[in-house]
Amino acid sequence: MTTHQAAVSIPVGQAFSAIGRTFGTVVDGLRAQWRAHRTRAELEALDPRMLRDIGIDFSDVLVLNTHGTDALFTTRQRVIHRLERR
Repeated sequence: MTTHQAAVSIPVGQAFSAIGRTFGTVVDGLRAQWRAHRTRAELEALDPRMLRDIGIDFSDVLVLNTHGTDALFTTRQRVIHRLERR
């Protein structure tokens, strides 16, 4: 018995598969962030009139930039709830 024996033996194919899945997950996350950044940049480039024409308020773009899409949905739900209470 040698002193450099591995405690756990993992087949090479499984190791490369796990590395590939991890790399794919990281790349997918980066791709999603890049798409979100590009979308926000394109919305910021539009003037308020064009945003209104497509059904987006300029304040929505500000919320998107500050808090992301979850906050935008929450903000809209809060506004709808207030309007329904009146």
